[in-house]
Amino acid sequence: MTSTTTDERQQADERRSRRMGREQIKSRDRVRDLAEVYTHEREVDAMLAFVPDMFESIESTFLEPACGNGNFLVEILGRKLASIDEQRHGASENLFDVAVLRAAASIYAIDISDENVAEAHERMTEVVASEFERRRRTPTPAFGSALASILGANVICGDALNGASEISFFEWKVVDGESFTRTPFSLEEPEFDLFFVPPEPLAPIHYTDLGRDDTR
Repeated sequence: MTSTTTDERQQADERRSRRMGREQIKSRDRVRDLAEVYTHEREVDAMLAFVPDMFESIESTFLEPACGNGNFLVEILGRKLASIDEQRHGASENLFDVAVLRAAASIYAIDISDENVAEAHERMTEVVASEFERRRRTPTPAFGSALASILGANVICGDALNGASEISFFEWKVVDGESFTRTPFSLEEPEFDLFFVPPEPLAPIHYTDLGRDDTR
């Protein structure tokens, strides 16, 4: 029993090491040009320790306006996925697939570098794959494209400091157990006047069809 527990802890540490980037800079040029210094694992842990209640729900919303290559994102997602259980999130036949997508859909991020955004997508996808592996589960065939669609809409390239008015996202809501509605919203609230019309939710779409939908 002790040996198994030790092995499980070692495997958990290895998974965490893979998802947490150890390096804080990639190059001096990037520091100069992008002011890019990645947050170290210890700072990520310390800051998330201040908001333990944010992990009581897999749908608690996070926004990282300068996400780099995803050090915060992978840890937030990893903690959300670890909290999924069948009793709390079992309304769907494909409960784990949908719960994972709900968790991913609650995390928003922006970075000024396309390279960082692509790497963040890759690292978050690896976190999800590791969680499926840990639980000995196999995702449904359309799950991968659904996850890619959500990450592509939620973790984006932009300038949150100087171009917030140009950045928009979707608010995701689960309906009928396995479908999502998506309501567009802007990072910077528009000016409200008599002619302002709030955006309407898009028609519900089953999660298996998300990867085939081009409304992003």
